[in-house]
Amino acid sequence: MKHRTKLYLYMSGTAIVSSLFGFGIILHELHKHLFSDQQTKAMAVAATTAALIDHAEYLKQINTRADEHTAAFQEIKKKLIASRNANRRNDIFICFLYIIKPNPDNPKQFIYVADAEEDPDWVSHAGDIVATIAVSHLNQHLKEVYSPKIFLSDWGEWTTGYAPIYDKNGNYVATVGADISIHRFEEFFDIFIEYFIIAIAISLLFAFVGGHWLATQMSSSLNVLLSSVKEIGSGNLNFTVSLKTRDEFEELSNEINNMIAGLRERERLKLNFARYVSQQVVEKVLKEEEIAKLAGERRKITVLFSDIRQFTSIAETLPPEQVVSLLDEYFGVMLDVIFHHHGILDKFLGDGMMVEFGAPLDDPIQEQHAVMAAIDMQKELKKLVKKWKMEGKPQIEIGIGVHTGLAVVGNIGSEKRFDYTAIGDTVIIAARLEQTTKLLKTPILISETTYAAVKDLVKATSMGPMLFPDRKESITIYSIEVEEST
Repeated sequence: MKHRTKLYLYMSGTAIVSSLFGFGIILHELHKHLFSDQQTKAMAVAATTAALIDHAEYLKQINTRADEHTAAFQEIKKKLIASRNANRRNDIFICFLYIIKPNPDNPKQFIYVADAEEDPDWVSHAGDIVATIAVSHLNQHLKEVYSPKIFLSDWGEWTTGYAPIYDKNGNYVATVGADISIHRFEEFFDIFIEYFIIAIAISLLFAFVGGHWLATQMSSSLNVLLSSVKEIGSGNLNFTVSLKTRDEFEELSNEINNMIAGLRERERLKLNFARYVSQQVVEKVLKEEEIAKLAGERRKITVLFSDIRQFTSIAETLPPEQVVSLLDEYFGVMLDVIFHHHGILDKFLGDGMMVEFGAPLDDPIQEQHAVMAAIDMQKELKKLVKKWKMEGKPQIEIGIGVHTGLAVVGNIGSEKRFDYTAIGDTVIIAARLEQTTKLLKTPILISETTYAAVKDLVKATSMGPMLFPDRKESITIYSIEVEEST
C-alpha cells in the first residue's frame, strides 16, 4: 500500500474518530455545564427568596393546614408568589417555590410550611409530608445552600435548589426550595445536538476532500525528497533539490541543500579532523568558513598541566604492555573529568597532559571550570588508585598546576602539519606550577590570577610569592585543598 493511500485512510479515520470522540466529550461537558447552570440558578433563587423572609419566627407557628388562615401564612405565601413570578423569565423559569421544615413529630421527615403554587391540583399545604426524592439527603445540608447532583424524577424531571432560613438569633428554622423543570434544559440541549451534527458532517466532508488533496501533495513532495536522499547516499553531492510547495517540504528541501553544502565542506575538512583531539575544536573548525580563521589569536585562557609523579621509576618495573594499559585507563578517567568541565585536551606529554579552558570557545567562568576539573581529577584518581590497589597494580600520585592569563591560541605549525595549541608565558607558568607541586608536596597549585576568580568557591592556602626561573617578577601561588569523597 502506498504512503498516499495510507495517509488518506489514516487522515479520514482520524477525522471520524476524533470528531466522534470530540463530539462526545463536548456533549458531556455541555450537559455538565448546563446542569451546573441550572443548579446555580435554582440555588440563587432559593437563597434570594430565603433572604426575603424577614419574620422567620412565623414559620415556627405554621405546622398544619389550619394555620394557612393566619396573617403570617398569607404574608409568607405572598412573598413566595412574588419571588416565583419575578424568576419566571426566558433565561430561568421557576416552576415551584416553597418552604419546608423538619417535621416536629419526626425530625427525619420534612413538612411543607408554605407553597407559592396557586393551582389547587398542585399546591402543597402546610403540614403535608414532603415525599420527593430531593429531600432524601437534605438533613445533611440544612445549614448550607444545596442542590442534589442529579435530575430528580418527581412529577417530571427537575433541578432543585435549597437555601436555609434563620431566625434573628441565627438559629435554623426552615428551608426554601426552588424547582426548575428539565424541559427548557432539554430544548436547549437538543438545539446544540443539531448544530453539532451539522458541524461534524461538514468537517468530515472537508476531511475526505482535503485529505485526498493533501495526501497527493505530500506523496509528490516525499518522492522528490526520497530521490534526493538516495543521491546523497550514493555520494553525489553535486546537485540541488528544487521543491516549490511553500510549506515545510520546501523548507526541508532548502535544509537538504544546506546539508549538501555542509557535507561538501566537511569532505574538504575531513583530513584535518585527526589534528584536533577535542570535539569542541572540531565543531569550531566546521563552523568556520575558512580553516585560516583558526589561526593564532591572542586571548585569555586558563591552562592546566598535570603529571604523574615518579612514573618513570614505576614504568621501569613493568612490562611495556602493562604501562600502556595503566596510562590508557588513567587518561580515560582524567579526560572524562576534563571534558565534563568544558576543557580541551591540547596534547599528551608522556604521562602528563596540557589542557586549556576558554578556547576555542569563550568561557566566562573558565577559572572555575579549570579548578573544579583539577579537584575532580584528584578525587577520581583516589578512586582509581583504590581500585588498582585491589588489583595489585602500582599506586600513583599526580601534581596539577593551573594558571590564567593571555596566550596566543590557534593553529600553529607549517602548511603540511599544524596543531591547535596555545603558546606564551601563561603556558610556561602553568607548567612551572605543576613542577612546583613536587617541591611543595601539594596536589594542586594555582596562580594568583586564577585564585582571584575562585577564592569564594574553594578552600585554598597561600604558599606565598614564588620566583620562577627566567622571570623577574614573583607571583603568589595557592594550594587547593581536596576534600575526601564520601
